[in-house]
Amino acid sequence: MSFVKDIKLVLLLYVVGDTLTTLYALKTGNFYEGNPFLSQIFGIYGFISLIPLKIGFIFLMYHVYRNLDRYYWNITRYSVSCIGLFATVSNMAMVLNG
Repeated sequence: MSFVKDIKLVLLLYVVGDTLTTLYALKTGNFYEGNPFLSQIFGIYGFISLIPLKIGFIFLMYHVYRNLDRYYWNITRYSVSCIGLFATVSNMAMVLNG
């Protein structure tokens, strides 16, 4: 399988879903970033710094793809997809209930 095919869910849920919902929620001004590491980066560089961080994460995922056997790669990509789903749903719930 190719890397891009393997990370479709990661791209959809973790990269696009989480990024868009996070940026939207933060731009409303009613929400804050709960991750202290990201909160500090956002304070210094602004919310748009999330995009290069996500791109860097894709490079990290590629490294994992190239260096782990298939079993561990599958665990990694599905775990990240689940985290992305949780983050996207959580962000949307906060926006809709906020």
